[in-house]
Formats: sequence, structure tokens, C-alpha cells
Amino acid sequence: MAEKVKKTKTVEPKKHYVDPTQTWWGKAVVWIIVFGMVGLIILSFVAAIIWGNA
Repeated sequence: MAEKVKKTKTVEPKKHYVDPTQTWWGKAVVWIIVFGMVGLIILSFVAAIIWGNA
């Protein structure tokens, strides 16, 4: 006689929120934002000095 084989469903745990700084692309995005903000502050300060608005 053929045996009946029960197929068990494997339930994969749902992936919850992952901190972006734990991945390489997340770290890259954060550093780009940080350098961009600092660069804009320095650039605006230099522009204000050059144009005499400071």
C-alpha cells in the first residue's frame, strides 16, 4: 500500500524592520547625507563671505 505523506508547511518568520546602518548600502546613504549637509554648510559659509553677506 502507498503511504500517505503529510507535507508540512514551513512558515518563514516575517522580516521585521532592519536598521539601515547595518547594511553596506545603508551606511553609504547615511555618509552621503552627512557629507552633503556638511558640504552645503561650508559652501554657504564661503559664499556668504565672498559676497559680503556675513
